[in-house]
Amino acid sequence: MKNQWRVIIGLILVLLVVVFAVLNNQIVPVNFGFAKITGPLILIILGSAILGALIGLLASTTTIWNQKKTVRALQKELEQAKTDAAKATQEEKATIQKNYEQQLTDWQAKYEQLKQATDDSDHRNQTKTGIDRYTKPRDHQKE
Repeated sequence: MKNQWRVIIGLILVLLVVVFAVLNNQIVPVNFGFAKITGPLILIILGSAILGALIGLLASTTTIWNQKKTVRALQKELEQAKTDAAKATQEEKATIQKNYEQQLTDWQAKYEQLKQATDDSDHRNQTKTGIDRYTKPRDHQKE
């Protein structure tokens, strides 16, 4: 929509320049400082308008070219930053996973030690009080 308005405004301005040039068709001299020419005012107005449009187009083209160059450089920098961030994330993930695995291994070792100690104490308790098995009432006989 924005570009349509630009085209419409541009056409209106061109139409105004053409109408202005047609209304001023006298022959006039133009002094450039080092040369002097004489011609119809319509050609001088149109020539000036075309020359102004070309200068504006050249100025905007160089600006757009510089902006595109900057955009490409920033996109390349963004891709590099994304790559670096992904790499750092993977490294951090690997470090955390390694720490958790080490912690899990330590806990498993502690669990095995505690289990072994509990089994040993249960075994000692059973050997000391092995007779309790015969003297204590069974659960189903407690009624």
